[in-house]
Amino acid sequence: MASSCAGGTCRSPARCGRAGGPRSSPARAAERVAVPPLARLPTHPAVERRRPIDPADSRDVALYDELPLWSALAGQLLLEHVTLASRRSVLDLGCGTGFPLLELAERLGRGAHVVGLDPWAGALARARSKIDRWCVPNASIARGNGAAMPFEDGAFDLVVSNLGLNNFEDAEGALRECRRVLQPGGILGLSSNLVGHMREWYAAFARVLEAAGDRAGLERLRSHEAHRATVPSLGARLEAAGFRVTLVRECQAVMRFANAEALLEHHFIRMGFRPAWEEIAGEESLAAVALELDRTAGESGLSLTVPLAYLEAVPA
Repeated sequence: MASSCAGGTCRSPARCGRAGGPRSSPARAAERVAVPPLARLPTHPAVERRRPIDPADSRDVALYDELPLWSALAGQLLLEHVTLASRRSVLDLGCGTGFPLLELAERLGRGAHVVGLDPWAGALARARSKIDRWCVPNASIARGNGAAMPFEDGAFDLVVSNLGLNNFEDAEGALRECRRVLQPGGILGLSSNLVGHMREWYAAFARVLEAAGDRAGLERLRSHEAHRATVPSLGARLEAAGFRVTLVRECQAVMRFANAEALLEHHFIRMGFRPAWEEIAGEESLAAVALELDRTAGESGLSLTVPLAYLEAVPA
C-alpha cells in the first residue's frame, strides 16, 4: 500500500520530502500550528522515487497492521463518501495511531496536506513512525485538544473525524473549533456508531438485571446506552455549532463471535467496553449476561449489530 524513501529507511522529515509539517510537544499545545503551504509540497510523482514496501523487512511488517477493526468499520463508510475532490488542506481530528490520516493523505495525493490532531501521545508516536517509515510526504501530526485546536482560523478546507465525537470530553467545543478552523466553503465529515449499537448484548444485559431486580443497575445501563447518537441528534449538534448538514449515509455492520466468552475476552472489548459494563453491575452480572447470550445465540454463534452513520456538513 504505502511506501518509503528511495535507498532504504527514512528517519527524518527532510529525507522523506515531507513539507515540514507540525511536530507539536505538550509545551506547545496552546500555540498555533501553521499548515504547510502547497508551494512547499512536491508537485509531481517524478520528484521522488520511493522504495517498495518489503514484506520481509521486520520494520515494515511492524507497521503493517495499521488499525483496529473497530476503527475500520466506520472508517470504510467515511472513506466511501467523504468529499475528496479539490480538497487541499485537511485535518483528521482524533487521528489516534494514524487512521484515516495516512489513508486520506495517500488517497488525496501530493497536491494536498493532511494533519492529524490528537492528545494521545503514545498513539501519535505510532502515527509518526508510520509517516516516517512509509515516507508519506503530505502527512503530519500535532498534539492537542479538539476543543482548543492549535491552528489558525480557516486553516483547512476539509475536517474529518472517525468515531471521534463519541470520545471527546467536550464534543460541543470540538464542533465549534471545527467551525473556526474551516475555510468558507469547507466541509466537515463525521462518522459515528449509533443508538442500537450491540443491541443484542444490551438486551441480554437488561433481561439479567430485570430478573435480578437490580433497578439501579438498569438505570445505569439505560444511561450508558443513551449516550450513543442518533442521526437527528448528530444533526442537531452540528446545527448548534453553526453547520448545515448536506449529506447523511447510514449502514449496518455485524460483529460475530463463536460465543459470549470470546466476546468478553476480545482485546478491544476489554479495552473499550468491558470496564464500563463491569461498572454498571459488576463482574458476576457479566457472567450471567454471557450465559443468557449463549442461550439465545443459536447454532451460528453470536452476532452483534453495529449501526453506523456518516454525515457531511458545511458552515451555515
